[in-house]
Amino acid sequence: MNSMSILWVWLSSLLFALVHSLMATTRIKAFLFELGVGGQAYRLAYSLLALMLTALWLWFVHALPDAPLYHLAGWRNVLLVIVQLAGLAIVLLSFRSFDGGMFLGFKPWPDQGEPFHETGIYRWLRHPMYSGVMLALLASPMQTVNSLHLSLAICLYFIIGAQFEERRMLAEHPAYADYRRRVPGFIPHVIPKGPGSRL
Repeated sequence: MNSMSILWVWLSSLLFALVHSLMATTRIKAFLFELGVGGQAYRLAYSLLALMLTALWLWFVHALPDAPLYHLAGWRNVLLVIVQLAGLAIVLLSFRSFDGGMFLGFKPWPDQGEPFHETGIYRWLRHPMYSGVMLALLASPMQTVNSLHLSLAICLYFIIGAQFEERRMLAEHPAYADYRRRVPGFIPHVIPKGPGSRL
């Protein structure tokens, strides 16, 4: 096991998280808007840059010296693959709950800014995309040392990033406070609580 590879996985993850988070800050958005960059153009540029940075990051980690950790077979393999498919299904359901074209920047945003919605799977989870990706990563039946550390770094980034994302949503949408109280972040309740519920 190469300890330097593990260090580079975490350092590159930290760099990616900082750059990716910086691009989403209100200050950067305001600066770009002052330069005349519209909301749709910003979102499209953000999506494309995030895609390129993610590809570069994964390529870098893949190029590091690595070692196999485990490769499960038989019924354990089947079980974990089912869990991974469930995670991917959660991600797909997330995209069905809002306008994907608007989210990626291919369509203009409404004048009031980023919309807040509580439909579909968002009635059960506040961050279903994060939950689905984490489930798919951690349930992999085959892991190397680097891939496991990368998965853990991604999960940590999602958990921390969700807190900053929620601060922004609270500032932009007062109704989000009640939504956050009723709906769990990553693991769903057995029975979702309806709007205004005190349970």
